[in-house]
Amino acid sequence: MRKLTYTFAALAFGLAACGTSAETERKLADLEQVNAQKDSLMQEVAISSRLISDVNVELAKAKIRNDRLHVSSESPITASNDTLIAKLRYVVARVRETESALSQSREKVKNLSALSDSLRAAYDSTVGNLQAVVASQKTTIDLLTDRVTALTEENVALHDSLATGYYVIGTRDQLKKKGILTEQGGGRVLFVLWRTGKTLQPARNLDPSLFTAIDTRKVTQIPLPVASASYKVASLQDLDYIEEQRDGGKYSGTSTLTITSPADFWRSSKFLVIIMEGASKQVAREAQLTAEDRSASR
Repeated sequence: MRKLTYTFAALAFGLAACGTSAETERKLADLEQVNAQKDSLMQEVAISSRLISDVNVELAKAKIRNDRLHVSSESPITASNDTLIAKLRYVVARVRETESALSQSREKVKNLSALSDSLRAAYDSTVGNLQAVVASQKTTIDLLTDRVTALTEENVALHDSLATGYYVIGTRDQLKKKGILTEQGGGRVLFVLWRTGKTLQPARNLDPSLFTAIDTRKVTQIPLPVASASYKVASLQDLDYIEEQRDGGKYSGTSTLTITSPADFWRSSKFLVIIMEGASKQVAREAQLTAEDRSASR
């Protein structure tokens, strides 16, 4: 390409030495225009290559950040996919413009009588090389676009996973039978046949299929099956973020629990375990009827 520049300069000098006729000036103007176009096209291709390289680097960084994310309530989605997509679209537009300009320039040079066959061939070869670079850039852009799309889908799936919460409501016996609540602590006392000081806590490994899954970004009210019963939260959520008031650690006379700040409420645990208390037979019967009514309405 540098050789082509020297050839243009030599030809321009030769034409200038022949005089300053109108024809000579026209040929000089044509040569200068061709040379300027060549430089402009080479610069455009170089800029596009640099932009593609920048997008590739940013995409690699975004992928690394995503791989380091942990599935927990406080994990942010840090990849700036919108920025990557915007940059890719900008590069695509530039490459298309460069491709069109190369084709137009190639056709224009064919019609310039001032160029010798060797000079025209050299310029044509330069344009051909640039077109090959542009074709390679288009292939790279397609690959980058696929990678950005895949990364975006991963981010959406991860974000949905982070925003999923699970809740279950039942009597102590029901929750213990399902393995959701387990007795922790306590010890035997001499001449006493049972353990003392036991507490009911959520099991270490909870089965999500035993819970109702919700989108914590949208669902801020947990429906309670029996308004006349009392409810106690056995899981680790911060109850300061529940709107309803507690009496002795229990919620009574309410049909819902309203979460005032989902991000804070679900931070400690994605599993909400609610114990339903009251006259056990009555509560269990009412809960069963409520569940049957819900099933019938579906």
